[in-house]
Amino acid sequence: MKDTGRVDVCYRPLRIGWAVRSDDIESIRQAIRKNHALCGGRFNPILPVDREEDARDLVDLFRVDAIFPIGDAPELKEFVARYRHLTAPFFHDEVFVKSDDGRSFSCLLDIYNSIVYRQDKPEWKGLKETGFREYRWAENDPLSDVFLTHFGAFPRTDQVGTDYAAFARQATGASIVELEANASIPADVPHHPHFATIGQIGIDRRFRHGAGWDAPGFFVGDASNPLHIISHWNLRACDIGVWFVDPAHIGRYSELIPEWEGMLRGDVSRRRHAWDRRLAVWSLDDIDVAAQTFGEMQLDRCKMHAPFWTGGAVKAPMMFMGTKSALGVIGDSSGAPRVNFALEGKPLEDDPFFFNQHLVASITVSALYGDEEHTFDVPFVPELNRFYARAMHFDLNRFRSEPGRIGIVINASQHDSFLTALPVADLVKQVFSLAGMDARLSSSGRITRQLIAQVGGLQGARAFKIPGVRKLLKKFGFRDTFLRKTAHDVIVDKSPEHPNGTFSAHTELYLEARPNTKSLTPQDAFSYLVDRGIFRMGVELECPKCGMKSWVPVANLKEEVTCELCGYDHDATRQILDSQWRFRRSGLLGTEKNAQGAVPVALALQQLGANLHGSMQQSIYSPSLDLKPSGADAFADSEIDFVWITKSMGSERTAVVLAECKDQGPIRAEEFRRDVETLRRVADALPKKRFDAFILLVKLAPFTAEEIAMARSANGRFETRVILLTAKELEPYLFYLRHEDEAIRHRGSFPEDLAEITSLLYFPAGAADAEEGENR
Repeated sequence: MKDTGRVDVCYRPLRIGWAVRSDDIESIRQAIRKNHALCGGRFNPILPVDREEDARDLVDLFRVDAIFPIGDAPELKEFVARYRHLTAPFFHDEVFVKSDDGRSFSCLLDIYNSIVYRQDKPEWKGLKETGFREYRWAENDPLSDVFLTHFGAFPRTDQVGTDYAAFARQATGASIVELEANASIPADVPHHPHFATIGQIGIDRRFRHGAGWDAPGFFVGDASNPLHIISHWNLRACDIGVWFVDPAHIGRYSELIPEWEGMLRGDVSRRRHAWDRRLAVWSLDDIDVAAQTFGEMQLDRCKMHAPFWTGGAVKAPMMFMGTKSALGVIGDSSGAPRVNFALEGKPLEDDPFFFNQHLVASITVSALYGDEEHTFDVPFVPELNRFYARAMHFDLNRFRSEPGRIGIVINASQHDSFLTALPVADLVKQVFSLAGMDARLSSSGRITRQLIAQVGGLQGARAFKIPGVRKLLKKFGFRDTFLRKTAHDVIVDKSPEHPNGTFSAHTELYLEARPNTKSLTPQDAFSYLVDRGIFRMGVELECPKCGMKSWVPVANLKEEVTCELCGYDHDATRQILDSQWRFRRSGLLGTEKNAQGAVPVALALQQLGANLHGSMQQSIYSPSLDLKPSGADAFADSEIDFVWITKSMGSERTAVVLAECKDQGPIRAEEFRRDVETLRRVADALPKKRFDAFILLVKLAPFTAEEIAMARSANGRFETRVILLTAKELEPYLFYLRHEDEAIRHRGSFPEDLAEITSLLYFPAGAADAEEGENR
């Protein structure tokens, strides 16, 4: 029987990066003209490959889907070749395919498709009533490239095979406005749609993006400097409304500047926060000199320091065309869940005539419940696009990793698609491969994985929150048996420190469904463990021949039994009748009493799953891993107790929590230091561009002062990444529920939260300064 699940589909244009040389103004103009012919082209960046650091940063900032070179310089092809994971998702090497037989077309959604789809829609009619304009200017006008950027023009027909200008002119009924050289720019230009407007219709941010400069206003630069033209274009591609102002021609802006300012102030007045309602001046040059261009106008000053396109100064939001929810049908594909769904409600013309035009269907799947071995929630790591594609979608070039979503490149006439869930073990292996390590599940990891499976998944490990349960698992060896009353007494866990037992703190814990008026009892907890196969039930029978007692599980009980010691068959009916049930630890936990640390690992994983952001979604984790170097320069073999992969707070990077778990101790100082150093090396090896690595140290007893000092050493001077958790944080429902400080009591939704609170609790600034002084 097939299941169903919700699939949310957001449609968006592919984001293209045009690779050019920053001194090649003709190639830059070609890129701008091609962008104006594309749906969403306004938001495509231009990549100056001769400024390699800027170009790389722009690819990451804009989450580029594919890169196309313009020009013949060798470095252009070399740059594109480095991004194998962003290969063009169609058969052609060009976006615009020119054919001599008149069948020229664009491989991406273009304004032709947009106009055909919208020509009868109210928003298109409203724009036409406002009055479309076709602006024209002289090629030798000093501001010609500024006008090209703002007002738009299309690639020549002999270059792309399609006369976009004639089609746009006919569809819009645009009136021609001549911009005379050295004349003032008309004040009303911000109020009329023009050719550059067409590719933006129906495209917007789905949400406002995070922190970063976002103030509209003015870009001050030199209109004859190609790098300034590129920088201005890329700033506007971040959806920041800025007009290019060249101080050398300031007289031509006398009408435009006050009109543009007034319009922007009206726009930002609707923003929620006061700090977000300001205008700004942007410049690559001296920002104070640039601000003087506008006299007493109140403007924030945004200096575009190098490197500017990294570090979060600006953000490039995802630009979407529309959203539709579909009902996905979930089946099976080679043992992995597979969801098939319809591509409905596309906000574009999907006639088969446009089958050559491509866009992205951005997917989120709410379909996997209770399956911790597979996931549709893959980290945003574009370098893994081809790996994701092999496992999830088959076509290597049509899969795009996105922040919190999955992008599938589709053609405009496509009506359905599919995704296969990714095995978590394969995903974890790939994450560590980026750090130069081969990750394999260790023997103790297999035990932990089976233990979690046997209790019904991560949240089934809640029983291990009870100290008495953990003590019961350790108290008896593999072949030891005990009575139910003994189990009750151990679970109650009376001690000189707790004369009434420790169980009373857990009476509100839910292991399985029960009436709200009923509290959890030790008997309930033990019954839960037996039901999950952690303990097995049987009786002890004495052999009449050898006189030895042996334990027989309930599944093997019958009137005639065979002594497991001497092999004698005998009638055990009366012994069974008079016997009490005796219990033995399951063979699942092995011969070691502490099950090689499986219980504290399962407990820590359960607490992370219940509290970290996204706990209502699927958890991505792996128990104990053996890590081996996959390159000559990698470090020695090592092991970590588990890895947890989740979303970072306020970032598109992925948080990776690397953990070492200890029981109550004691722990040798050298062993603890070695564990900290191992986690530090692994954390440092993960690519910082994609991952925020955290070091988690778990101990079911308080940390000693020496252990705290060693743990603190794994933090950087400006890097807070160490997390310390004890039974005090793992036993309650919320991490810090047993802490008196109300400010932190209900915090702990992200790894960043846990690291910050760890610093507050364990690493006070004064102590760190004192230790640094002693070291000096």
